[in-house]
Amino acid sequence: MAAGPETDAVVAGMACKPARMPIEIRVTTPDEYRAAADVFRGALLSPPSTDDDWAKPSIVDSWSDGHSVSAWEGARCVGHASAFHFTTVVPGGATVPTAAITRIGVRQTHTRQGVLTRAMHRLLHDAVAQGKVLASLRASEAVIYGRFGFAVAGETWSIEIDRLRGVRVTAPTAAGSIRLLERDEVLGTIGEIHDLVGLDRPGAIKRPTWMHQRYLEDVLSGEKAAYAIVHTAPDGTDDGWAQYSLEWPETFAEHSGGVCEVADVWGADSSVELALWKFILELDLVERVRAEERPGDDAVRFALNDQRHYLSRCRNDEQWLRLLDVDAALVARTYNAATTPVTIAITDPMFERNNGTWHVGAGGARRVAGAAADDADLATDINGISAAYMGGTAWHDLLVGGHVQQRRAGAVAAADLLFASRPLPRCGSFF
Repeated sequence: MAAGPETDAVVAGMACKPARMPIEIRVTTPDEYRAAADVFRGALLSPPSTDDDWAKPSIVDSWSDGHSVSAWEGARCVGHASAFHFTTVVPGGATVPTAAITRIGVRQTHTRQGVLTRAMHRLLHDAVAQGKVLASLRASEAVIYGRFGFAVAGETWSIEIDRLRGVRVTAPTAAGSIRLLERDEVLGTIGEIHDLVGLDRPGAIKRPTWMHQRYLEDVLSGEKAAYAIVHTAPDGTDDGWAQYSLEWPETFAEHSGGVCEVADVWGADSSVELALWKFILELDLVERVRAEERPGDDAVRFALNDQRHYLSRCRNDEQWLRLLDVDAALVARTYNAATTPVTIAITDPMFERNNGTWHVGAGGARRVAGAAADDADLATDINGISAAYMGGTAWHDLLVGGHVQQRRAGAVAAADLLFASRPLPRCGSFF
């Protein structure tokens, strides 16, 4: 088409359009936290934080208890990613330093332009430099994080117990007593107990104070019928705790019963958990008991007189895991007795030091220097070993899903025996 006055004007207009500024990925400074928080909240379809929100210790302290990186176009924040500094329990009971990935978001005008990828790469490389062995996250969208090496390593369930059927705990429970905490003693008491009993499964983390403040907000505020209870052993030791809220859904001229929402149940062992559950299931006027973040082998499920009325409402992929230091991670955990060890070749496109072959047996894991990957019994990528690491995802299932190659007959079965973990992994703390 020949140029004319109209096309010349269009070209001139295009030439005058300002070019987009380059985007810088850098560590977020404290005075930039709120701007970064609003970008993250907007990405999750939430409004900006209010002054009241920002005054809460559970929010302010959580921002200082981590490592934050953000994307900036000039003076405007357009993306954010951060990680809390946690320790995570691995099979066998050891704890390892963990980057708890959280608050991932990109401004709507800057999605699909590589901002998320650059921020995640910066965050994970920083975590490695900080000595983190694992990275863990909760995924709002399941299709995003596989490309960064994450895979589902643990699941939880949303459950409901129907009291109308006379469901009750019939299994033996721990001896002792249960008391209701006053609001001014909740934080200190719960914090001390949780430090003792909260690292009960692979995947569990030690909760910082700000996380207790967030989880116990309804109990602490007194704005809802929310309660924290403690189980005390006969020797006077506090060895378990739970929190729940109650609601009476009044409906005129219709039958309605109380609903109990259980947010936490933690005990030194399953008998203590069951004592807390027994108390909750015997609350007057309650007809339905609901709970989130329950493990697949939840003790109360097997302790009821009628398991059919322990209803699994939803299965959730709770813990997405990525091994940042394969060698340190495999050495940290223990393995089950097995007559046949396995060799596993692992590839990691992001971190060269994670490429190699490991010998795993009942006595532990060690890197095999100079081993050819083609000679290993099993071959997988960083996603595969991250999924299997906690013992909740079977190597057999990874084989079926095409995430592992078996090069020696029986190697998958041997790996399943070595890696399996009971109780099942669960974090139980959302971040």
